[in-house]
Amino acid sequence: MASSSPLSLSRGFIVEQYSRVIDRCQDVEELRSLAKLLLKVWRQQADFNEHYGAQMLQVRPTDMGQSTP
Repeated sequence: MASSSPLSLSRGFIVEQYSRVIDRCQDVEELRSLAKLLLKVWRQQADFNEHYGAQMLQVRPTDMGQSTP
């Protein structure tokens, strides 16, 4: 998986470890559950980043990424 920023060595090992677990999984329901969990965590992280970035820029999170008329 390509990324815009390189992972630290320890994080890269963790990603590889879990990638191998996913590759070995034969249970479709387990994979669905994992995919939903990852989607939820990804969205929470994106929301956190948006709010943190807005706080640092001293703007409301809903103002970020919106064009002005």
